[in-house]
Amino acid sequence: MKKHLFRLLCLCTLCCFMTTMQAQRNYRPGFIITLQKDTIYGQIDFRTDKMNEQRCVFRDDSTFQEKVYEPFDIWGYRFTDDGKMYVSKSVRLKMGELPVDVFLEYLVKGMKSLYYMDTASIPTYFIEDGDKLVKVDAPHLAQKDIDFQFKGEVDRYIPILHYVFSDCPTLKSQIDHTHFNHKSLIKLTKKYHYAMCTNNEDCIEFVAKNDEHRTQIRLTPYGGIMQYTLPQGIFVGDFYRPDLSYLLGINLAISSRRWMSSISGIIDMSFSRLETTDGTFNYSCTLFSPQIGLRYTYPKGSVRPFMGAGADISILITSDSNNKGVKLLKAVYPGYYAEAGLDIHLSKKKARVLNIRLQFKNIRNNVAKCNFAYGWSGIVGYVFQIR
Repeated sequence: MKKHLFRLLCLCTLCCFMTTMQAQRNYRPGFIITLQKDTIYGQIDFRTDKMNEQRCVFRDDSTFQEKVYEPFDIWGYRFTDDGKMYVSKSVRLKMGELPVDVFLEYLVKGMKSLYYMDTASIPTYFIEDGDKLVKVDAPHLAQKDIDFQFKGEVDRYIPILHYVFSDCPTLKSQIDHTHFNHKSLIKLTKKYHYAMCTNNEDCIEFVAKNDEHRTQIRLTPYGGIMQYTLPQGIFVGDFYRPDLSYLLGINLAISSRRWMSSISGIIDMSFSRLETTDGTFNYSCTLFSPQIGLRYTYPKGSVRPFMGAGADISILITSDSNNKGVKLLKAVYPGYYAEAGLDIHLSKKKARVLNIRLQFKNIRNNVAKCNFAYGWSGIVGYVFQIR
């Protein structure tokens, strides 16, 4: 019965994960610019740099209809709350490969414009020189290759900058001291603009505000009750149902606003007691139980249901008995858990959240190749928003 319940809980959790993967959005105010250079305001799904480069998911303010734009379906798009802007460009990432269409992040518009792209988690910049885009990168090189570079892999981009800005000799010294990051390359591009611009046209910077809360971290100390059940045969000849005992622990939930805020990675550590007696025989032990898993939380409302599942490793750290011949081995007992519960938001203005959950777990004795114990727990915790 309990095994079927766990499977049902896992299936429901998996369905929630799959539904969320398809439907989860992180809308922020912004606008799209059509190929005819018309501006349409609405909301745009804000995700990772890599995802933002591949598509624009736009929702009109009046109809709330969602539409997905790929590069060159529109000229570009911009988030109005932080200034981040993307434009359609065709870029060649490697010699000999065909160009690919992407939304490049627009950093500086000037005599020569600067763009950014997250290429396989390696920062890559492009400088618009006339009608072509010059790639500026500093790839990770093998150790044997570094000796043949100017000062190592970090400085590989310096000659490219000298080539791009060769028509402005006054920048030569600054180029040699330019770092491979947004701040330094933007500063260099703007200095070039104001050194070379003869019509007093301003250089426009589209750099976004720092995304300080990209990752959410929630810490939940909790307490509750635990009811263990020992299968027949744990103690020879008898079946014991342990007493109701305490459960104390701390739970860490990590999620990403720009990836999928409803899905959290869970790290949990708890202590619990297992005590049983038949009036003459007494046995007790203390278990330390680290857990790791995934949790889906419904993203709206003041009361948000959640479901989760993962791995449990219970470690017997004490084992006491009034019968020295009947004593469990202090060992590691692997298993699994499934949970369901509610996050109750106590305040709209402040992050005050009460966490209530019910959890089932099963741990095994791998030496005896049998189940060691089943456990049901009821837990109440208070959530602290760390980030």
